[in-house]
Amino acid sequence: MTPDHDPLDSDPLAATWRDQLIELDLPGVGPITASADPQLLLDVQLSAGGNEFTGEDEQDLEGGADEGEEELVYRRRRPTTPPAPQIVRSTLRDRRPLELAHSWLVVPALGPVLPTLSPEGMIVADLSGGQAPFEVRTQPPEQLARPSREGARAGAPAGGKTNAVRPPALSWYRRPAVAAALRRRGGPVALGALVGTQRDWFEPAAAAREDLFASHPDQALESALLIAVEQGQGAVLRIGPGGLDVIPTGADPRVPELEGLDLLVTARPAQCPLQGQDGAGPCRPHGGPWIRAAHAAQVDWEARRSQALSVQGCGVCFGEALPPEPDQPPVPRLSHRTPVVQISRLHLRGGEVVRIDPIVPPR
Repeated sequence: MTPDHDPLDSDPLAATWRDQLIELDLPGVGPITASADPQLLLDVQLSAGGNEFTGEDEQDLEGGADEGEEELVYRRRRPTTPPAPQIVRSTLRDRRPLELAHSWLVVPALGPVLPTLSPEGMIVADLSGGQAPFEVRTQPPEQLARPSREGARAGAPAGGKTNAVRPPALSWYRRPAVAAALRRRGGPVALGALVGTQRDWFEPAAAAREDLFASHPDQALESALLIAVEQGQGAVLRIGPGGLDVIPTGADPRVPELEGLDLLVTARPAQCPLQGQDGAGPCRPHGGPWIRAAHAAQVDWEARRSQALSVQGCGVCFGEALPPEPDQPPVPRLSHRTPVVQISRLHLRGGEVVRIDPIVPPR
């Protein structure tokens, strides 16, 4: 079946379950990337005249200097924005393909998104599909001022009440809980993420080897589906020699049922999770503190970077700030890695950006 006649193309959200990048750190294998994107699997032979996807971009990266320019001046790196899907596919084609000897059951670990008390724009309440994803919330009533904690010991409860931490069942970052559930049933656990074709959204995930998870494939799948249902997930993915299977749990009707899709598995070198090409340098913020639009773009960029670093490691800056470039101020413009508990907005696979409550509410 050609992509032009694929029924998934009529529903972009459903197509993401087929086209997404499945990136895991498999025990005994190493970091891998798997994708069933039909465009990626097409045997496209690029012309010998150059890469049609990167020719203009390379000229832009060089700063568009004239051939007759005598002195080579320093050029700042371009902002790291979501790369075109063609660039990501070209990078995967150039990698060394792998053949998985075993099948792995991948359980997504994205929990419900809890709305903030004073959100801007649309509110997303739940991503599990158990209830309508959008709701209307009235303005919350004014609360009394919190009592002063001046002089209180660090970590001591204020007002004689304990400050309970929100349980993992109510947080969006459920990978520790999913991994623990898989590990309790035996076998090694692989951690990773489901990533968009433009590396513009990231969802945590965990996986278990099918033959070590249960003695029979059907029994292993049933156990994985049970864990997915308990954690509010919409599907379980099977990757391996048989290709890609997507088995919905029924919690989200938007998740399609797919079976036996061709799958390309490649080794994934350590790199920046935001870059679409291997060997790329450190990322650079998009936007800046100049005008309102630039400030909003930078806040949105930092939210995407924080979300990427919360589910994937970085082999370039390792999640820390880098020294500034020679023509930049002494203070680095690259933000530090943001802990998961401080992330206040998420980029979702549907393309929307939502504001959420922090996992640990303020005291």
